[in-house]
Amino acid sequence: MERNTRDNLINSAFEEIFTNGYQGASLTTILKNAKVHKGSMYHFFANKKELALVSIKEKIYEKFAIRYNTILQLDSNYLEAFVASLKDITQRDFNLGCPIASVIQEMSNLDEDFKALMQQIYQSFRKNIKDILDKAIEKKEMKECDTSKLALYIVSILEGAILSAKASGDVQDYVEVIEMLSTFILSYRL
Repeated sequence: MERNTRDNLINSAFEEIFTNGYQGASLTTILKNAKVHKGSMYHFFANKKELALVSIKEKIYEKFAIRYNTILQLDSNYLEAFVASLKDITQRDFNLGCPIASVIQEMSNLDEDFKALMQQIYQSFRKNIKDILDKAIEKKEMKECDTSKLALYIVSILEGAILSAKASGDVQDYVEVIEMLSTFILSYRL
């Protein structure tokens, strides 16, 4: 029961922050959607900020685990699986954009705790992609290259593609950018 209450708070907080930003997030709405009272929140978290930081961290890492660790569990075809993941438009919200970019843009200049967390998450995001590339090289599926730089390039293009689709309101912008990126990534295959 206690775990469910905490999970409900985490899920509700993440949705509220992803939808309205941290500064626009309503604690009342978070509690209402989690179906808990304020006292229950204070059992788990000192305040809204702590709830926000924990929810952002847990939910984004959960998304990473589903999206990228699944690929690392494969025995082969790492690049193909990664490209398929990039092309899967159901894994992203083009109306709200990328939660990482949204929080970084809103809070990094305003709060050191948010800035530190988002730097950690962003570095983890890049490392997940680097790990996939390294695994492809290790399994002789990909040419040797500087996977740190390539991961940075991929993350930058991916974030830009999500932003383009959000800005234009047209998912096709994302699809077209990812098609070009996919061709580039697959050019590294052996």
